[in-house]
Amino acid sequence: MIALAREPSPSFVNALSEHPGKGTIDFARALDQHRRYAAALRRAGVAVEYLAPAESFPDAVFVEDAAIVLPRQAWICSMREPSRRGETGTVMEALRKYRPVEVLAPPAYIDGGDVLNVEGTLYVGLSRRTNREAAEMLSRRASCPTVPVAVHAGLHLKTSAAYLGKNVLVVDPAKVETAPFANLRRVEVEGDESANCLAVGDTVLVSASSPRLAKRLRDLGFDVVELDIGEFEKADGGVTCLSLLIPG
Repeated sequence: MIALAREPSPSFVNALSEHPGKGTIDFARALDQHRRYAAALRRAGVAVEYLAPAESFPDAVFVEDAAIVLPRQAWICSMREPSRRGETGTVMEALRKYRPVEVLAPPAYIDGGDVLNVEGTLYVGLSRRTNREAAEMLSRRASCPTVPVAVHAGLHLKTSAAYLGKNVLVVDPAKVETAPFANLRRVEVEGDESANCLAVGDTVLVSASSPRLAKRLRDLGFDVVELDIGEFEKADGGVTCLSLLIPG
């Protein structure tokens, strides 16, 4: 597996965010956290390929939002936020080495963080960043089933839902519709912990701010790696947001 990643640039301190701590983002700390994150991916057997930092785009570190990658095809997302639309060019260039690439164009707006792949079925979050037109367009173009999911709170579907394999879904039922996931074993997060986690084989990367979730996943037999990503959480980000996985 390959992961496209992009280290934060100094402009990251101006990233879009509704987090109360957004004004305290520390660039040096974010850079260190990102490098530890990339090291954790490598230890899990993932080859990390870096895109150039993008000083003109404060949110470009969140590369997951720029594209949707399936086994035989990839799509570049049409991002609703005007300040993010220039991020996709370098992602497209990198993806073309591994997949045929198409572009999802307005009026279909979508972020990759709203697309959750569960064993070949795409669950598409209907959020502030992703509209029904995009979900319908992806349904027509993808050679797999797609299921719309209402996002009640939070930025993206994958902010509050993560598929780990083994029929296990981590979810925050206060933030996303859960009925579409009725056939999965649900692990519901508690309190203010984050459901955003990243599974690579039997390894699951979890935010260090979610220790109870980490324990529950270990009890289920997963190899859990807890990572401090606090600076990215101040920008409404999580562990999935920081890489774009390309299965081999």
